[in-house]
Amino acid sequence: MIGVCRERGDQSGVEFWSYGLNVTEILGDNGMSDEEDDVREVEVEGVKVKQNVKVVLQSYWRHPDFNDLFNIMGQAPVLEKLIFHRAGAGRIPRIRSNKLSHRSPPTDLPREFFREEFLEPLFPHELMELKLAEYSFNRVSFQGYNPNTTPEAGSSATPNMGIGTTAPGEGGSAMDVE
Repeated sequence: MIGVCRERGDQSGVEFWSYGLNVTEILGDNGMSDEEDDVREVEVEGVKVKQNVKVVLQSYWRHPDFNDLFNIMGQAPVLEKLIFHRAGAGRIPRIRSNKLSHRSPPTDLPREFFREEFLEPLFPHELMELKLAEYSFNRVSFQGYNPNTTPEAGSSATPNMGIGTTAPGEGGSAMDVE
């Protein structure tokens, strides 16, 4: 997606997908959400049928800003049908759930990847076992961000996306750095 955005001259898209790639690389496989298999009843052309789905659980330890990021990233195959070509069986729908997964987090993550409610009650030895990274990470909030909006003609894409250096606790727009 980064390459596609570059070809389109979409700097805000390049920034978004670069950030998403960076987050997924830092989290690694063990930092991704757990999924449960389920079967749901859906209606197709007036007929009710059962369909296999993946129910995506919320990782209790992970900061909720990353849920918004992954929701947007997960929409890419639907939004970019010209880029993502499906062959074989249809895509299994992923349904986001409010159900929490209490699986232990991976080690060596920056503190900013964690929900404070997870870190606060930990004993010092438990915090040491997390082996928090020695670097900080500028976490971005995508709550309310719509990747389908385009910047106004003649203006820079970055200011329209609201990326800034707002200090924690100050107000801001959909993509302020925390």
